[in-house]
Amino acid sequence: MMGPVKAIEFRRHAEREKDADALSPEGRSHAEDVGRSLSTDFAVVFVSPARRAAETVAWFLRGSGQQLPQHTVVRGLLSEEEDRWRSAGKAAGSSRVDAIAAEAPDLVERESNRLKAVVEGLFDRVPEDGAALAVGHSPLIEAAVYGLTGVVIEPLSECQGVAVARYGPGEYRLREIRDL
Repeated sequence: MMGPVKAIEFRRHAEREKDADALSPEGRSHAEDVGRSLSTDFAVVFVSPARRAAETVAWFLRGSGQQLPQHTVVRGLLSEEEDRWRSAGKAAGSSRVDAIAAEAPDLVERESNRLKAVVEGLFDRVPEDGAALAVGHSPLIEAAVYGLTGVVIEPLSECQGVAVARYGPGEYRLREIRDL
């Protein structure tokens, strides 16, 4: 028997200013445009501590016309190993999780498991039959999907995402959000 469905729409932050943790003018415009296409009223919003992620949420909601719902900054949506992710991706010639795993299997295993636990905790905070928005970073979103489901998704571009629905313990369905 299937229990209540909970959904989280994970989105990568919009385009940032070069060498700054802030959105560029193009990023603000892009996020507002994407917000106009959001069809869900989110019960809760989760955001990484990065300023660019919080700004993306603000512009998404501005575009959608939705007021800011209950929201939480989630430290776990960032990685303490950002430099290692970057160097492994560069060495692999790709930001795909499986390519990075070929270069740094311990990093991907550890971080995917950590992110799985973070995301499962987020699902516990979504109301029954409710939806949430989470804005974070690539390849961490992809690593979270991999940790939850074992599925490797293509790297996300700015504002792209993946909707993850939880139907029960360990039972997830994915829908990639690519058309922007």
